[in-house]
Amino acid sequence: MPRNICGLGFDCASMMLQPGIDPGECFNYPTCGAAIKLTPDEEIELIRVREIASCQRRQETFRTTRREAAVMMLMSRGCPQSSESLGVAAQMEAIAACVEQLLHFLNNLEGCYIAPGGCEVHHYNVKRPSGVYGYNKLTAPEPIFEPSEKQQKVKVVHLSHDDDPRNTEARLGIERRNQLTRVRTLLTTTVELLQEAANTLTEQPSDEERSV
Repeated sequence: MPRNICGLGFDCASMMLQPGIDPGECFNYPTCGAAIKLTPDEEIELIRVREIASCQRRQETFRTTRREAAVMMLMSRGCPQSSESLGVAAQMEAIAACVEQLLHFLNNLEGCYIAPGGCEVHHYNVKRPSGVYGYNKLTAPEPIFEPSEKQQKVKVVHLSHDDDPRNTEARLGIERRNQLTRVRTLLTTTVELLQEAANTLTEQPSDEERSV
């Protein structure tokens, strides 16, 4: 004898709160069987039984569509997943933690010298009657530095000897600039990837993908 099957794929025992019920005994069996002739968005009326209190049940009707019924069936039987179970939420939390860490590091740079782009520190020697002395200077490709004596901006800031704080801080400023430039490049790539991730969630599957 052929086995009765729900036309919409529901767990009839769960819908009727009757363990072991045959789909043919479900109140919805005729409706679910006929529903396959309807379009996905035409409404049908189904019956379900709910437990409202201990040992008390209530039968109720509700209107739905084949599309909504399909989602309902899959949510109840298809082992539904979520952003949490698939690890997406955890990655979002990790991104937020990284952003917070980056902000902390950036706040720590307040008050520290950061050199402009294109600027470098150069070491040079000067011969004097008493010997040869090494000096350093911060140079730019064009006049951008404030002058110490002149009225116009200059290309060079003199930093004195190797162990002079002006030299060490200027060199640290070069390193900080390079770090921030690298961070900017990485963040630009990250923003592009995050935008791609956002676009992925807004893309609609093709008809070919739906039919697979």
